Amino acid sequence: MAGCDVGVFGLGVMGEAFALNLESRGLRVAVYNRTPERVDRFMHDRAGGRSIEGYRDVKGFVSSLKRPRIVVLFVKAGSPVDEAFASLVSAGLERGDIVADCGNSHYRDSDRRMAVMAMRGIRFLGVGVSGGAEGALRGPSMMFGGDFSAYVEAENLVGRAAASFEGSRCTSYFGEGGAGHFVKIVHNGIEYAILQGLAEAYDYLKRGLGMGALEAARVFEEWGRGELRSFLVEATAAVLRHRDPESGNPLVEMIVDEAEQKGTGIWAVEATHELGAAAPTICEAVQHRILSGARSLRDRVSAAREAALGGEELQPEIVGEALLGAVILSYVQGAALLEAGSRRYRLRVSEAFRVWRAGCIIRSRIVEEIYQSLSTGLQDPVAQILLERGDRLEALAASLASFVSSAARIGVPTPAASSALAYLLALRSARLPANVIQAVRDYFGAHGFRLYGREGYHHSDWGRGTG
Repeated sequence: MAGCDVGVFGLGVMGEAFALNLESRGLRVAVYNRTPERVDRFMHDRAGGRSIEGYRDVKGFVSSLKRPRIVVLFVKAGSPVDEAFASLVSAGLERGDIVADCGNSHYRDSDRRMAVMAMRGIRFLGVGVSGGAEGALRGPSMMFGGDFSAYVEAENLVGRAAASFEGSRCTSYFGEGGAGHFVKIVHNGIEYAILQGLAEAYDYLKRGLGMGALEAARVFEEWGRGELRSFLVEATAAVLRHRDPESGNPLVEMIVDEAEQKGTGIWAVEATHELGAAAPTICEAVQHRILSGARSLRDRVSAAREAALGGEELQPEIVGEALLGAVILSYVQGAALLEAGSRRYRLRVSEAFRVWRAGCIIRSRIVEEIYQSLSTGLQDPVAQILLERGDRLEALAASLASFVSSAARIGVPTPAASSALAYLLALRSARLPANVIQAVRDYFGAHGFRLYGREGYHHSDWGRGTG
């Protein structure tokens, strides 16, 4: 008899945690995995004694669900999502049923999947889920896109598993198709930028001020009690404190210095180009993850490096202020990308910051403050964020400049801080040198240019052939 409220398809780390989360909210959960042994192991270990039913065949899994059936997918992005959908249809999914892809899919794939599923009468949801394994278990932030009627029904059940902030669920609907996954990609782009900024601050504390991991952890803990209060600062302090049980050395210093990525950061960079949104700190963070993997090249070049220029070292307070400036501007750039995405989807920038207040990886005091400033519903959210923080950003710009300059003199790369500073300086410049770029483009390619006080596009021969 169909008695389960929700089905979880995919029992990786996230799927297992989310199934347990749903069950803890009073729901009866069915689970399935394409590898039957994983179902058996989960049912024997973590799901033992709970209101969870495990299925080794997809047909029995589908048949166990109440109608309209709600299936949440936790499978790898790409073709595995399409394969899961095909197997669910073959197993008896019907018109009116709901499939929610909770993996890190690309928003364009989710646009396509909504259209394909709609032809079968099946309602699709693309759901960005943030919070990692702990968030999936305790309460993640959930960014819904897709069929609105499906959202209303699924949020009533699946939304129970989400985090809450001051009594409000950290869930929202952002528009059709891949809107939810688009918001998640922006979230991850901001995450990349902040992580790069944190790494740069630690690198300066270590190489510039000679701090060990434990001393640096204390500095991060102090920062985390102020304006930089956030999950990521807290996490950085925790990993700096942790020691390898075998050697007793700081474990973080034993980890190979090559940052990996699963692709969402690259998708965020692609989105900035596709939608015409400036987000240089996000882009630099992705580039420097790639550069960190150029091990052979780095080894060869670093062996022949010149001595650092030297210069006055900064106090940790200045480093913290520089980090704060980079973090705030990373959120601003994310807001700009969301605003650009609103031309494609029916999303509101303020809603993204509302659901990011708890559960997700980038939750922070700054997110809370940005949401409060955007909750007035003004038309230009990026300008609103920048103008309300004008005086503070002006002060932080000085710290950013000092940090970037000092770090360069001692040989510490600061792509996040440098790009954030350049972004801020460009925004506050009444006139940029882009006129020179446009003039030279016209010189070699006759691309044309606009002139102050004159209509239309113009072209010059730039004095060539006149004598």
